[in-house]
Amino acid sequence: MRNGWTMQNENKYLDEMIPQKIQLLFDFIDFLDKNKTNYIEKYIPLCNEINDLFKQRGVLKPNENYKDKHSYDKIQKQIKEKSEPITENICKPITSKLKELGIWLGDDVYTSIVSNNISEISDFKRDFSEEDTQIVFQYKQKYLSFRTETNSDFLCFSFMFSNLDEIMKELFDYFKDTKENEFDKFETKTIKVGYFSELEQNIKENTGENVKYSILNENVFGKKHTTQAPNIAGIKNEFNVYNMGDKIKIGDISNNSGQITFGKDNKTEVNSNDDIAKKSFRWQKRDTIITTIIGIIALVIAYLSIKN
Repeated sequence: MRNGWTMQNENKYLDEMIPQKIQLLFDFIDFLDKNKTNYIEKYIPLCNEINDLFKQRGVLKPNENYKDKHSYDKIQKQIKEKSEPITENICKPITSKLKELGIWLGDDVYTSIVSNNISEISDFKRDFSEEDTQIVFQYKQKYLSFRTETNSDFLCFSFMFSNLDEIMKELFDYFKDTKENEFDKFETKTIKVGYFSELEQNIKENTGENVKYSILNENVFGKKHTTQAPNIAGIKNEFNVYNMGDKIKIGDISNNSGQITFGKDNKTEVNSNDDIAKKSFRWQKRDTIITTIIGIIALVIAYLSIKN
């Protein structure tokens, strides 16, 4: 803190220097940082217990044996009971804070975190002061520390942290003095699989790990048509299915590959000459492809259900 300044003056100074939407992102980082110790000490162990229960449940075949059905129901009850404190004390407060600050607009897949803030970040990177730079570095360290030390989606925030990481990286990657990926420690790692049988085996081997699985669309739909699409349709969009315990959620769809994600976080890449404009378009395009995604989800769920 600057010599002779009170905390009130310091906060006023920050508010005057930093654009409003950027400051709201920083306010949310302060919220996470304030609760970090409590999350780590009280709720991360509980999340680990629930993940262990997921693994135990995953080897059971309740549709084939009555003993497995009894064990399955018992584990389900434990999962529900242990999940309630996480829902009440982490999931609800975090989503409420995101909405209160206007960072998230309430959509189920949290993509408004990106679309609602990316323009302001683009503007900020074109117009900032030396004082702004110092502040950004402070909040970058806070955010990276939170994500690294918790390294968890708390069983309910795969989509939220995926989009939050994306928008934070859009900002913080500009303000760095290294070529290293500072988000690498907690970013989802991708495993490429050829077919659903290979996918199933990898899911069993990596239950609870922070990974996602990429499978070529042609292995789901067959060979692609050769008709050339308009240039704007050539934007790379990925689709992701997140397995979050008992829930499955949908991400983006890609021209080249689909993403079936079992893990905590997700990063979507774009190859574009106008990166910011096409990123913004990408996050608003979802409604036009939702029918295709649902069809793919049905295939995945049907296959895994048959195998179980």
